[in-house]
Amino acid sequence: MTPSQREVDVLVIGGGLGGSSTALLLARARPDLRIVVVERTEHFDRKVGEATVEVSGYFLAHVLGLFKTLSHQHLFKHGLRYYFSDGQGRSLAEMTEVGAVTQPSLASFQLDRSLLDETVLEHARQAGAEVLRPAKVKRVEHGWPTSEIEVESDDSTETLRARWIIDASGRQAFLARRKQLLVELDGHRTSAMWGRWRGTLDLDRTQPPLPRLKTSRLLATNHFAGHGWWAWVIPLANGDTSIGLVWDTKLFAPPPASTTEARYRDFLASHDGLREVVAGAELIEGDFTLRERLAYRSTQYADRGWALIGDAAAFLDPYYSPGLDHVAMSVTATTNLVLEDVRDRCDDALDAKLALHNERFVRSTTRWYDALYRDKYELFGDAELTAAAFAIDTAMYYLGVVQPVYRDPGELGIPTLGREGWKASLAFKVLRFVNRRLVRLARNRRARGTYGRRNVGWRWMVSDFGSAKLRLTSAHRKGLGLWLAAEWHDFAARFLRTRQPVDARAAEARAS
Repeated sequence: MTPSQREVDVLVIGGGLGGSSTALLLARARPDLRIVVVERTEHFDRKVGEATVEVSGYFLAHVLGLFKTLSHQHLFKHGLRYYFSDGQGRSLAEMTEVGAVTQPSLASFQLDRSLLDETVLEHARQAGAEVLRPAKVKRVEHGWPTSEIEVESDDSTETLRARWIIDASGRQAFLARRKQLLVELDGHRTSAMWGRWRGTLDLDRTQPPLPRLKTSRLLATNHFAGHGWWAWVIPLANGDTSIGLVWDTKLFAPPPASTTEARYRDFLASHDGLREVVAGAELIEGDFTLRERLAYRSTQYADRGWALIGDAAAFLDPYYSPGLDHVAMSVTATTNLVLEDVRDRCDDALDAKLALHNERFVRSTTRWYDALYRDKYELFGDAELTAAAFAIDTAMYYLGVVQPVYRDPGELGIPTLGREGWKASLAFKVLRFVNRRLVRLARNRRARGTYGRRNVGWRWMVSDFGSAKLRLTSAHRKGLGLWLAAEWHDFAARFLRTRQPVDARAAEARAS
């Protein structure tokens, strides 16, 4: 071994939240491990993934132990909230609103990701991980039990010999692309553009008061939605607001303009509710991003000596903020793999664990897409159908994912719908059936001109959407009622002829 070479146990590509949390958990569990994190940036830029949900909130607060940091430097999230319109120049006060009247019983957060990523990386450094920054991986020669990684930093290059390489490089997907493992989801062609704004509307001050409202509209992840698209409005602790548009390219396109940023601005200025949010506000200079073809997955997550976590392995859709849940689960499962390997040093046992790891994560991404996101954007212009899907999806999430994690944190290592056995299979089939029925109802409504029939003047307000108890909440039961009522209306319209025909042009205007 030359002076430019050295031995390490684990090399992590990428120092963002996925990579730094992996290094932190490994260093805490085994302080003797030689862990190196290679991060290409000198300072983290802002990124999306600003909203957590209950599982990722649990991972950050309780597994990583960041509750104090999250409480002081970030915002508590007050659930999800939706706004709908018929597109006829409605004010926020006129638009349909869907949301909870009480604060969530389980903590989740609105994050300044650049600040959080810096915090977790510093915790990993303090726990004993070495951080090379700014630095980048130039070459990888994978082998077992040792791989060689050429790292360039400060105008110098060194070769590290590592037993494990953990790829946390995000959408760069350093290893998956080189191993040709990535598959785009052609059936789910979504794109997104986003930026941060200063001086946006305070939704708590301008919306009409509700007698029973005990939560903050401003602190929610607010959604504005239409057929084929949805937009997020997320508050940040420093007073800025993250606003993004996501659309299914088969169903919708932002307005044409000379630049992409102009298309983004024109979209916000032309849609009900959003125009009020950004009226008088300022888009922060240089803080705008377009990303096309969002959805992809890897056909494999790990093998002897390497593993993928987070966005380096898969990304399905930002709706419901699942990205950080995927980070939490893949980090937990991967650290378990590495710790068991360095403890046992048994290749036969490792091969069996790798096979199960790959099987679960590939099954999870395949099922999660098929049950939750396939054709989902066809619902978003109809308040009733979106509210029903939201309540039912949330019920399944609490019963099948949140409750097991709060009961046993070890469940974090098993990805959503990825477990083998009849229970996970049944949950997948039920969720897929309900969402496919809702999509069929949306198509039928558009054909009849009743799509979006309650997009103005309707307030669907419910109590807390869930808890760590194994039960359906009243919100979930109301969501089931919405779905069944929609099924009845569809049946009546098809066979009982109870509906009068509507003007086709007016119906199309509502639908778009």
